[in-house]
Amino acid sequence: MKYQVGQRVNGVINNIVDLGIFVTLPGRRSGLIHHSDFGNNWERERRLYQKGQEIRVVIMHNHKGRLSLSLMRVNDPKLVDPSNQFSHTRPADFIKVLTQTAEDAQTEIKQLRKELSKNAAY
Repeated sequence: MKYQVGQRVNGVINNIVDLGIFVTLPGRRSGLIHHSDFGNNWERERRLYQKGQEIRVVIMHNHKGRLSLSLMRVNDPKLVDPSNQFSHTRPADFIKVLTQTAEDAQTEIKQLRKELSKNAAY
């Protein structure tokens, strides 16, 4: 899996060291949340995390296959997630796109319910 800057992804902590937190991402890729991501609170913050814990991170850099991650900037609106289908929607069009998405979802749900009821009859 190719990761892009700004992409949000869930990962699992595999190690916590003085340098930071190493996280395993889907596709068996790993990255580092550098201790500087936590500012002056690193010593206190590192105690809040443990190996095996699932966390959501944002890809900050992807240089020669080495991934730099951030935990603190996951909700930063300035980092556009290229994998988010709504990333390039203009604010003026957002309601229209969201309404269409909801209508499409309702249509899909109705179709699935029909299929389920047919299968239950057999």
